Amino acid sequence: MVKIDLHGLKYSQVEDMLANKIITQYNLGHKDIEVITGNSERMKILVKKICEEYGFRVDQSWNQNTGSLIISSKEI
Repeated sequence: MVKIDLHGLKYSQVEDMLANKIITQYNLGHKDIEVITGNSERMKILVKKICEEYGFRVDQSWNQNTGSLIISSKEI
């Protein structure tokens, strides 16, 4: 599974790049992408917002890891 690690990035940086990275990985055939957010609730909310805007589904209870989210296509 492809991972996108957001540690050390500012919220504005994530807003600028996350959608592009997710779409690129999806177009390369990666249907599930792990986004590592750390424990920041603000970062998780931002990731969910971006994913919703671009039509991706977010699963936050996939492995009990509260510091990451799984992003996948809503069409699954």
